[in-house]
Amino acid sequence: MNAALRMLSRRSLSEGEIREKLSKKGFPPDAATGTIQRLRELGLVDDPKLCDHLVRVYREARGYGSGKIAWALRARGFPPELVEDALRHASSEEVERETASNVLRKKFRGGLPPGRESMAKAFRFLAGRGFPPGICRRAVRDFSADIQEGEG
Repeated sequence: MNAALRMLSRRSLSEGEIREKLSKKGFPPDAATGTIQRLRELGLVDDPKLCDHLVRVYREARGYGSGKIAWALRARGFPPELVEDALRHASSEEVERETASNVLRKKFRGGLPPGRESMAKAFRFLAGRGFPPGICRRAVRDFSADIQEGEG
């Protein structure tokens, strides 16, 4: 229990992260399970709440799309069904499109040079951030249109 409390004193961790860290420290699986259960009872571990919080942080602070958010959450040991549920509650096509547009504006402050190559570069940038192809296309098209109209 003390090892888990020291881990949690640094930052919030998912149950999967705690289990993995305790395993690496040589604790048997049943001890890890008991410790996690006790932490849950004490309110020190709450995977659904932490997962919801991280979805917002990854989207707002880091500018990630749903694909990269899902990957980051699974890498932190959250169960896939919890990740899907958190994304379903916090995401919509409108939110994804708005985030993609904001990320493009921030990355390409001076605007995109004319041509397909620069549009492809912007598309690849958004795709690398985890946005779906349809959102990438629409955000790049809208961003290019804003610049042509003098709004960018």
